Amino acid sequence: MHRLGASRIWLSVPKLVCLVVGPCIAVADLRAQEASILVTVLDERTGEVVTGLGPERFSVKDGDFPLRVLSATEPRSSVDVLLLVDTSIAGDAVRPLAEALVEEVGDSDSMAIVAFNESAELLQDFTSEKAFLRRALRRIEYNGLPRLHDALLASVEDAFAGSANREAVVLLSNGAIARSRVSEAEVIEAARARRVSIYSVFVRNDARALLRRFALRTGGASFAPRRLKLEPRRLASKVLAAVRSPYEISVSGVYTLGNSIEVTARGATGTGRLTASALAVD
Repeated sequence: MHRLGASRIWLSVPKLVCLVVGPCIAVADLRAQEASILVTVLDERTGEVVTGLGPERFSVKDGDFPLRVLSATEPRSSVDVLLLVDTSIAGDAVRPLAEALVEEVGDSDSMAIVAFNESAELLQDFTSEKAFLRRALRRIEYNGLPRLHDALLASVEDAFAGSANREAVVLLSNGAIARSRVSEAEVIEAARARRVSIYSVFVRNDARALLRRFALRTGGASFAPRRLKLEPRRLASKVLAAVRSPYEISVSGVYTLGNSIEVTARGATGTGRLTASALAVD
C-alpha cells in the first residue's frame, strides 16, 4: 500500500505595438489563438450523458466575455480512472457502487483504487484486471473521518504519475465531509493544472453543492443516487459512460483562457435542462 501525500487580452480597436527591432504593427493584426475545452454534458434528472450535439448547441463565456465556438467533437480516447472511495466510519454506503464500477471496467479501461478517510491510501495501481481491483476492495476497512479535500489533492498530484492517457477521478462519497488542511480552491486549481476531471457520486446531500462544483469546474459530472433511484450496476454504467464521453470544444476570441469558463448546452426540443462542465485543455 502506498500513502499519497490569467490574465485575458481582448481585441477591440487596433493599437500600435512597436517592437525593439522591426516595424510597428497593429494589435488587431495579431489573431487570437484557438483554445480547447473539455466538456461533459449531463441530464442530472436521469444521469444520462448527452452526446451528438453540434457546435451550434453550445455557448461559451470566459467571465463576461462570449467566445466563438468553432467546433465540437467527441473524441473516444483512453482514460485512466482513479476510483477514490470513501472509507470513513460511514463510508460503507458507497461499497455497492464501488463493486459495480469495478465490474463495469472494460478491456481498454484502466482503473486504480484509492481509499480515503483521514488520509489517502493507494490500494491498487492502474490495471484492467478486475481480479486485482476486487481484491483491493475486499481489503477496505471503515473508520476515521472523511477528509475529502486532502484526499482529492493527494490523488490528483500523486496518483497519475506516468499516465499517458486522459485522467479522471471518480469520487464515491457518503456525502459527509470533515475539515481538511487544504481548500476547495487548491483542489480545483491542482485538478485544472493537471487536466484531471472529477466525477462525483454522493449518497447524502450534505455536501451536494461542493461536490457538484468539483465536477463542474473540472470538466466532470455529478450524480445523486438517491435522486436517480438506480440499482448500483445501472448507475455505474452511467457514471463510466459520462467519463468516456466528453466533448472537445474549440473556441476563439481570447489569447489565454481564464478561470471562469462557463459552458451552456442546449439539447433537442423536449429535453430537460442540461448541465455542462468545463476544463481548459490548452
